Amino acid sequence: MSDWDFVDYPVLRLLEHPSFLPDVVPHLSGAGILCYFQEGAVILDRYRPDHALSQCLDRARNELDRLAQSPTYREGEFQAEFDAVWTVGQHPRAVPLLLGDLDSEHSHATCFGLDDGNHRRLLVASRSEDVRRLCAATGWTLSDQHYAHCHLLRSAHAPSLPLHLPTNVSEMFGWLKSWDSKLYAALQARLAQPEYLTAGAALFLLETPVGTFGFQFKLDPIKCMAYRRKPTFYRQFLHRSGTTQPVTRLSVMHIGTDYIHSRNLRHASLRDRRITLIGCGAIGGYVAQGLVKLGAGTGTGRLTLIDSDLLTADNLGRHLLGFESLLRPKADALRAALQRQFPAAQIAAENRCANATKDLDADIVINATGEETVGLMLNDRHQHLTPERRPPLVHVWVLGNGEAVQGLLVDRLKFACFRCLRQTDDARTNRFRVLRDLPETRVRGCHAFRPYAVSAPMAAAALCTDLVIGWLEGDPSPRFRTRLVEGADVQQVKNQDVAPLDTCPACRS
Repeated sequence: MSDWDFVDYPVLRLLEHPSFLPDVVPHLSGAGILCYFQEGAVILDRYRPDHALSQCLDRARNELDRLAQSPTYREGEFQAEFDAVWTVGQHPRAVPLLLGDLDSEHSHATCFGLDDGNHRRLLVASRSEDVRRLCAATGWTLSDQHYAHCHLLRSAHAPSLPLHLPTNVSEMFGWLKSWDSKLYAALQARLAQPEYLTAGAALFLLETPVGTFGFQFKLDPIKCMAYRRKPTFYRQFLHRSGTTQPVTRLSVMHIGTDYIHSRNLRHASLRDRRITLIGCGAIGGYVAQGLVKLGAGTGTGRLTLIDSDLLTADNLGRHLLGFESLLRPKADALRAALQRQFPAAQIAAENRCANATKDLDADIVINATGEETVGLMLNDRHQHLTPERRPPLVHVWVLGNGEAVQGLLVDRLKFACFRCLRQTDDARTNRFRVLRDLPETRVRGCHAFRPYAVSAPMAAAALCTDLVIGWLEGDPSPRFRTRLVEGADVQQVKNQDVAPLDTCPACRS
């Protein structure tokens, strides 16, 4: 016992494998360590350590009893926890393998050797350019040695629970055949093709309903040369001597864009969407990062960043970027920073001012400049587009000295446009007043600015991101949203779908 604070659960290790349990047991590692609580499921009482330890032991005993007494439960837990069982359920542990983007329905990919300076890693991907971008972003180097082929196989069935995990070719063949005869036949068909004999090892990845995993085994170079024209002879050799051909298990870590950008979502990602972000300043930088994490620029999609300014020292206190981007064009610097984080993203940077004529040709457009004049310009052009050419247009801004942030999504004529947020009187009074007083403004030379902390643009970016997510889900309501800082002396404004202003010169003229 090393953690009496109970930040981590006490480690329970079985000194001997119980005779009443099979070799492979869900929740029990090859080293005898038992997983008895799901991480974070139970908070142990640090002030009653005796009670906490008793709670752990009772839970462990109950779990072992259930695993021993119910084969059905054991099989279900094996499939539910398959990745963990395959990785650590038996010595030696599985070798980790990175899995990048694969072309759909392809039966082969390439396994690349990468060096991160401390370890040699394996990466399976369909396109070498993806691997080169990853290496450029991470500083890893690409080895000249790689497997010519990684065979991709698919099964519609979850793996069956074996007596023990396969350790050689013969056991692997037997397990696959008992689990899924079609999968086994597909594997045997691959072993009748000459391609797998061109490398030093045969590598297979299996995609199943409970996850993707793999295995590999070394090839005899002399026999590969002899049987290159008759690969079925090598297959026969594997069947004859399979018990002497060790198999290495491979555990898969997904790093492909589909997985990365959809794992944490309950809705579709921004994959395949054309997105234009106008403004790469304090708000736009955080918005851009959120968009990329949602999948912007992946698949056939593209994220276009537009801003005419340079990043100056005045910006650094509340911008996503730092000194590494000082005096660089904001759009260029933001693009470079995002592609270091997500090298597969297709991002374009245009160092110019907003152009309402060309910038609305996208699936969704975001105005993150925080400037009302830019919003009015874009809004006017947006209202004159035909419905089939009118993309959703999101405006987001900071109010006052950061007391509140607001956002508006304009997508349908039945709801307010950006100009509808002000009356048509001479003062153009705000329809939804939030601030009670004029904000503090500071002047430096001929430049004036409103001071507010970095939390304000981050809050505005979060609001904007939620509007985009609402659009992805098919229901962006409420389209007009306000978020207030706790304790700020402001007026409450209801989040709502605002009706158009009858006298609006933009959408009702």
